[in-house]
Amino acid sequence: MRAIFPFLLESPLRGAGGRTGTAPTEEAPMRRAGRALVAALVLAVWSGLAWRAAEYGPTFEKLKGVTAEKYPGADAVVVSDETRVDVEDSGLSHVNRTQLIKVLTEKGAAECATLRFDYDPASSYAEVKSLTVFRRDGRPEEVPAGRVHDLPQPQYMIYWGPRMKVASVPKLHPGDAVEIKTYSKGFVIAYLRDQVSQDDERYIPPMRGHYYDVVLFQGDRPIVRKSYTIVLPKDKPIRARVYNGELGHEAGFDEKTLSYTWWKENVPAAEREPRMVEDTDAFPKLVLATVMDWPEKSRWFYHVNEDVDTFAYDEAILAKTQEIIRGLKTDDEKRLALLAWVARQIRYSGISMGKGEGYTLHPGKMDFNDRAGVCKDIAGMLVTMFRAAGFKNTFPAMTMAGARVEDIPADQFNHCVVATEIAPNQYKLYDPTWCPFSREVWSSAERPQNYVIGSPRGEVLMETPPADASENFIRVVSTGSINEKGDLDTTLSISGGAYSETNLVWLVVNSPAAEVRSNLEKFVAAISPAARLVDYSYTDPIDVTKPFRMSLRVEAPGYAMVTGKEMILTPPLARNILQSPRLTDFLLAVKGKERKYDIFLRATREFLFEERLALPKGYGLKSAPEVKAVESPSADFSASLAVENGALVLRERLAVKKKIVPAAEYPGLRDAVEAVNGLSKALVVVGK
Repeated sequence: MRAIFPFLLESPLRGAGGRTGTAPTEEAPMRRAGRALVAALVLAVWSGLAWRAAEYGPTFEKLKGVTAEKYPGADAVVVSDETRVDVEDSGLSHVNRTQLIKVLTEKGAAECATLRFDYDPASSYAEVKSLTVFRRDGRPEEVPAGRVHDLPQPQYMIYWGPRMKVASVPKLHPGDAVEIKTYSKGFVIAYLRDQVSQDDERYIPPMRGHYYDVVLFQGDRPIVRKSYTIVLPKDKPIRARVYNGELGHEAGFDEKTLSYTWWKENVPAAEREPRMVEDTDAFPKLVLATVMDWPEKSRWFYHVNEDVDTFAYDEAILAKTQEIIRGLKTDDEKRLALLAWVARQIRYSGISMGKGEGYTLHPGKMDFNDRAGVCKDIAGMLVTMFRAAGFKNTFPAMTMAGARVEDIPADQFNHCVVATEIAPNQYKLYDPTWCPFSREVWSSAERPQNYVIGSPRGEVLMETPPADASENFIRVVSTGSINEKGDLDTTLSISGGAYSETNLVWLVVNSPAAEVRSNLEKFVAAISPAARLVDYSYTDPIDVTKPFRMSLRVEAPGYAMVTGKEMILTPPLARNILQSPRLTDFLLAVKGKERKYDIFLRATREFLFEERLALPKGYGLKSAPEVKAVESPSADFSASLAVENGALVLRERLAVKKKIVPAAEYPGLRDAVEAVNGLSKALVVVGK
């Protein structure tokens, strides 16, 4: 009370004017009225405090058990995360969510200083209903609405006006907590943007009458309890399944609705690992949808584009199509030529067309005129030109780059490609977004990958077959010599297949001409600090009808250590010269003896190294390390060293056999990588 009303500290023995004395026996009417007012104020304050204690008491009780001692290493803990979704007959959803987070460290306080909630004003409405800070000394502090700002999101390559609610939280200290209550309605779909209207029609999902969601129950902070409740009309059944773990579950109903609740308690913070699969493939996940099956979703995707003539073409598109395929004989040649043109001429840049953006493709005539779009629009341009070329049974397909699609028909897609029927019920896939300078029509980085084609008959969820490691080969042949002074002079010939070849091409086409040499010099530097790139050349990276080749001439004075009539060296090709995030991402995945989560790699790989270094006359092999082969479901390794016809010969093979390496098969990949690294440090002795 003293902290709230400091004027009550006045001594009751003070008389008028502040003089100390004996209290009078009779009070003036004004004084009696003043005391009555104070008493009323005190009563009102106590009543308010009692009310606030009743309101916030349960929250403080939740916070008591969350301490730094109980959660060592955690900067903040999600004490509760409660979501309730009410779905209307139309599919319109109303989402109320309450999150309570307690900070345990200064770092956690800094992380919670700003809370951000993204939304799409074209298809959803978002509101921060309340924001409350619970101080460690037991005081609740309601944050005024003026500290919540509505701002445009940062945008790159896609410019469609997404926005975000940003809540500025008052200064937090370890032991404080913040609770935020939000409300939203509508839906979020990849790329969807539209002009704002004044009614709820724009919030109804494109597949009218249906609802879907994907909910994760683990994250980067410990979670005491997380729950998700959905309430639907009684005549709207739902399909749901839990993946990557277990959840508590209950269901109920009344005269008008069905309700379902899932929850999980005492969830530890995720222990992230290098190159792990996406969160949706690793953490406990709920997938739900009111759609019956994938063929229903397939037919919807077909009609939502065909009913507005998305793939209609005009005389200009027909003329350009005929110009591109003129003189080509086979269907594959024609489709490859059209793929190359679309992949290079329709640049990746998101421009909103207004209504329907995100779930319908831009009309082919719009793409042809704008020469820009995102993956769905680039795919739409290719569908249009394929049909103009006579391949009428060509359709767009939805896919998920980087993660799997579950069998529940929820919207789990982030990418769009093209499927053309080459025989009854047999499709061939094309991806113009991923293949602008590639001889592949479908990137091996997307194998395996789930997809659903939008066709009139309705297609099931399908999956591309895995790519064998030998398809994505990289072959490096080194031919050179080492003289008696230990000087190295060699030429490296580098080639690749499928996705590996595309990576080599990107090294050239995605770099300014002035940087190509410096990129190649990074490979050369792995051989020796003294190594120098004397010269280099490569074939035309633009011509996708021919294999791509690179040639590097390398010199390294004093590469081998000379001791009398002997030389000590590591074969240059054994030094992992092609290390890069794209080519050798598997090297980054190997850390520790075991893994909890599966590994996600860009693609399977096969590295084939062969080196022949002519030695001084009379030199032979004195000693070489014993190389142990590795053979496993995930990776193989083998190597040999010998002197043949006066040359030191190295043959090395590393095969990374799976794009998704199960955690149980990690030891095989680990052993193969350790063998590669071991060989890179091996010393060979040659001499007379």
